Amino acid sequence: MKKFIVIFTALLSIFSNAQTKAIIYSTSTATIANPERGFYKHTETHSTGYSNLSQSTLTSYRTNSNISLILRVFYLENFVNSSISSAYLTSMQADFVKIRAAGLKCIVRFAYADHNDPGVPHDATKARILAHITQLQPILQANSDVISVMQAGFIGSWGEWYYTDNFGMTPTATDYINRKAVVDALLLAVPNRMAQIRTPSLKMNIFNSTTPLSLTQAYTATNIALVGHHNDCFLASSSDYGTYKNIATEYPYLEQETKYLPMGGETCAVNAPRSQCATAMLEMVKFHWSYMNIDYNENVISAFQSDNCFTSMQNRLGYRFELVSGSFASTAAIGTAMPVTIKIKNTGFATPFNARTAYVVFRNSVTNAEYRVALNSKPRVWNAATTTTISQNITVPNNMVAGSYKLYLAIPDADAALAIRPEYAIRMANGGTVWDAAKGYNNLLHTLTVTSPMSRAGDITQNQSTLKGAVYPVPADNMMAIEMENIADYSISLFNSLGQKVVTDVNIESDNKITMNTEYLKDGVYTLNLVLGATTETKRIIISH
Repeated sequence: MKKFIVIFTALLSIFSNAQTKAIIYSTSTATIANPERGFYKHTETHSTGYSNLSQSTLTSYRTNSNISLILRVFYLENFVNSSISSAYLTSMQADFVKIRAAGLKCIVRFAYADHNDPGVPHDATKARILAHITQLQPILQANSDVISVMQAGFIGSWGEWYYTDNFGMTPTATDYINRKAVVDALLLAVPNRMAQIRTPSLKMNIFNSTTPLSLTQAYTATNIALVGHHNDCFLASSSDYGTYKNIATEYPYLEQETKYLPMGGETCAVNAPRSQCATAMLEMVKFHWSYMNIDYNENVISAFQSDNCFTSMQNRLGYRFELVSGSFASTAAIGTAMPVTIKIKNTGFATPFNARTAYVVFRNSVTNAEYRVALNSKPRVWNAATTTTISQNITVPNNMVAGSYKLYLAIPDADAALAIRPEYAIRMANGGTVWDAAKGYNNLLHTLTVTSPMSRAGDITQNQSTLKGAVYPVPADNMMAIEMENIADYSISLFNSLGQKVVTDVNIESDNKITMNTEYLKDGVYTLNLVLGATTETKRIIISH
């Protein structure tokens, strides 16, 4: 007599027609330390005496101030005429390790001077800068996961491309070619990150184009699509201290460009009423600001707080996604398409400028096993001041087991190592129990019954049939017999509705008859599945002791 084991797999609903459930989500006004956006902390270090970042200080930015981003300016004044020292590079690497440990990202800039004093070098030659970028390339690529964006830097005091010794205070065509060479080298050194340039006219001139980036150009590998903007004298004068040369042409240009590119910076002087809330908020919306320096200018930031727009800025810098509603199937079979509709509102000023993929995650209610399916809609096209409707038929993974599953929306970092860290995942601005802080998931507040593909009601294919044999007694008590032609050749499974895996004995009495020990099974409705090649036989049975 042969004996084999039947494994019981979870099923919450058997032979039920798929229905959908609509869910409305509550919003939250809480400040969220989402990655690559918001107020940032300014940090800098010098080759005259390297000042290492403090691990505890970095950690406190997130935990105490809801800050996820820093600016790190690396001054290279000692290396204007030489290579960067190995000690300096080692210290840089140590900083990146600390940034990563704190769950932060950084904006990176290099410069040779933090002043515009005469008689002192303000930058290095083009050849020296390109050699330095070559030196820096390995360390930048190794740490690109925690680099949010590169600022063009290198040229002029503070790396802001103005007070320059080598690239033309009134740039010629050749000067612009040389400036572009620096940008091109930087983009080549960190190919998966964007760069930012100081003024709209500088970008127009180095790329010889006054046409702003279009949607068809956006997010391509061309350098013009990888160069964004930063304004480091926001609101300081009518021209933001020379940031703009011609507002009539540069405002529309910048407004279009920043739909797809990173935009941020700092204030540098009180200039009321322009530097007050009304204009600040208007221009942050117009130019899609993602980040701003919280440390400078202190008086301007203080005025934002007293004028009661600071909290709104804090919440709206960059993206701020809210789950609005969702519609999900109540039941779906393994390997089949399941309709999903999710509405997401972006109340932020911008969108994520680095690529991310959104996933629907299935988490087994009993075992916590997880499966994920990518959504076609990408977060960086969930536009500001817009509600995006994601409507997609997603395929229930074939490697799932039947059972009850909670659904989540996950928007992890694109880097594989950071993708498992919740600090780098995007949190929706919703209340209640939506945020799963341990996993970095957004709970869609829906539980789905996933059924075996052979147990879908109304969906029996030509290779599937109901059981042709006899099953007795009905209901089964301590033993159940099944008689059917060649049943000994079939693979046998039994599914219950409790989400529990159990083991029982099946005895083959003959080629056409088996018996199953049901003595230790709980009372209830089960589904018996017998599979032979492409043929599946199914039968609902009742066990009652």
